[in-house]
Amino acid sequence: MSQTFDSYFCIVVTPDEPVADLCVLDAVDDAAALRAASEIAHAWPAARRVEVYRGERPIGVISAATPDASLLEAA
Repeated sequence: MSQTFDSYFCIVVTPDEPVADLCVLDAVDDAAALRAASEIAHAWPAARRVEVYRGERPIGVISAATPDASLLEAA
């Protein structure tokens, strides 16, 4: 029986860009993925928001306005 492993990744949305950037995250759980995405948001000043996923499941969104305070867990 095979197992399915879903990778954590984030989509970096920037203004004035027709295509978003995709980053694979080295994370073992949702909290680590959000921390890694927060670091990406800080390092990417042009980012409007960073959307975090595990496979097809949304984990959260980091807004560029306040990357630390705006970790919003997906419902």
